[in-house]
Amino acid sequence: MMDGTGEDDYVLIRGNSSKPGKLEPRHFLTAITGDAPMRIKAGSGRLELADHINAPGNPLTSRVIVNRIWHYLMGRGIVPTTDDFGVLGQRPSHPELLDHLASEFVGDGQSVKRIIRRIVLSRTYQMSSHADAAAMEADPKNMLWHYRPPKRLEGEAIRDSLLALSGRLDPKLFGAPVPIHLTPFMDGRGRPRTNGPLDGDGRRSVYIAVRRNFLSPFMLTFDSPVPFSTMGRRNVSNVPAQSLILLNDPFVASQAKKWAERVLEQGASVEASIDWMYQSAFGRSPSDLEKQVAVDFLAISPGTSSDRSSETMRPGDLERWSDFAHALFNTKEFIFLR
Repeated sequence: MMDGTGEDDYVLIRGNSSKPGKLEPRHFLTAITGDAPMRIKAGSGRLELADHINAPGNPLTSRVIVNRIWHYLMGRGIVPTTDDFGVLGQRPSHPELLDHLASEFVGDGQSVKRIIRRIVLSRTYQMSSHADAAAMEADPKNMLWHYRPPKRLEGEAIRDSLLALSGRLDPKLFGAPVPIHLTPFMDGRGRPRTNGPLDGDGRRSVYIAVRRNFLSPFMLTFDSPVPFSTMGRRNVSNVPAQSLILLNDPFVASQAKKWAERVLEQGASVEASIDWMYQSAFGRSPSDLEKQVAVDFLAISPGTSSDRSSETMRPGDLERWSDFAHALFNTKEFIFLR
């Protein structure tokens, strides 16, 4: 808001502030524009810096953006080191593809939505997760993308999926952030006075307030970054704590119950309800074995399995259906894309 005055700075020898070297005028990246000083009309030069970053002749910005989008969608960037395109970073696995996507991005008016559409409609994005044995032997790390490795959803997407299935997801855009829900273990200096609702009022995860010293245990378990510094590539772990929090977290249990209530409200048959839940959670129908296991677990009424599958639900069945919904939440298929 206040541009202030522009100041050139000294090169610090080995990063030591007590050993300044020569005075370095403000300029853009030498690899792109050389080391000539920027022509700054007035102020700090931030406007001129922004112009250099977004200049049509700058080959770096568009490549960095499309590489990050590819990384978010595919799980690994064309340049795996999304934060480092320099000599210490890894080289692109498909430089021609990176150039092509960058050109398309610029040609589409730098539309992020259009480049996402291009990638997700590609054959590469829709590849099977089953790898060919010969290809695995030739490329064990899948650097050439001969198959689509399973991708675990981010913590925000998992939480939003729980809200969507329970019917609590609020699609409203914008608005004030929702205070974070504080558990009894989230204590200490600076604890917020306001404790937010368990389900965040149904708002998407992007609208939940972030307090650096009081972060959501659910989000941290699924590798949401600690907001102390920028992070272009998140850690992706697969640890027992994730299964435990899906099993024991009160938020997950409450959403399972609300999902079960939606099932009971429909008043459909057991078999139809099982099919609807599988379609909602996984985008597919259950196999015959999965359907039989579900019917046997629910055991809504006495009789044979075929008799039970055609029964309609009663309000007293809520606890059993809640347990079944909770079990679906705890499957790998719910938190992984394949």
